[in-house]
Amino acid sequence: MQTESAEPGLGAALREAREAAGKTVEQISSHTKIRATVIRDLEADRFGSSGGAVYARGHLKSIASALMIDPAPFLQLFDREQGQAAPPALLDQATHVPGPVTSFGGTAFAASAAAALTPERRGPRWGVALTGAAAVLLVIIGVGSLSSPSDKAPTALAASPTSTPAVTGQPVVQTPNPESVASKPPVTGAQLRLRLIGGNSWVSISSPAGVLFSGVLRDGEFKDFNDPTRLRVTVGNALAVNLNCGGRDSGPAGASGKVRRFACTAAGLTAL
Repeated sequence: MQTESAEPGLGAALREAREAAGKTVEQISSHTKIRATVIRDLEADRFGSSGGAVYARGHLKSIASALMIDPAPFLQLFDREQGQAAPPALLDQATHVPGPVTSFGGTAFAASAAAALTPERRGPRWGVALTGAAAVLLVIIGVGSLSSPSDKAPTALAASPTSTPAVTGQPVVQTPNPESVASKPPVTGAQLRLRLIGGNSWVSISSPAGVLFSGVLRDGEFKDFNDPTRLRVTVGNALAVNLNCGGRDSGPAGASGKVRRFACTAAGLTAL
């Protein structure tokens, strides 16, 4: 069963995750006690040497644990390519990683969304305070005008250092609002903010010069990247990843457990 052209096969995704982690087949074999030939067969989409689907799934979980990433995307790719559903007895194990890595379920996402919807604390009511101050100022001005002789008022007004003479015949120059779009410099090069929303994901960011980051980011973490020309993005759990390229927010990068690839340039985000 062939996968879509926009999504790599299980073997390619497994090999890319291992290489991104900087591990060799022999190192993974030593850590998991799985023969190196079996690991190479899995990375080549050959599952016969694993001894069956149940054992192949166990190998995939052991390899993912050695790489410190979630095994769910690899197990889903395996089941989809083999044309079978995950065994009921292994469903809980396939979506759980021991240790600090949390699942990609809806509970974490709901907690994050609830936190985002919590109303912000209101600040001081400056409008009420300013209105009261203006009223006091008007009373002071009124009392001063009643107590001052009328014939000295023009002289005092002319000598007041705070009075501003009217200027006629001069063009009025308006300073542009610094928050307006016209006053902001244009976006140059590739500028990317990657943020985790409602889950964890393995991510890899690279530029023409090489890999900038590769590893697992937790729910709520974010990282900024930039390059004069282009950034390449690969994510392992697209639903948990929010991408903002050039100031334009894309929202979630895809479905849960989906491996997605993108290119970020000055023109925006493009799916690969």
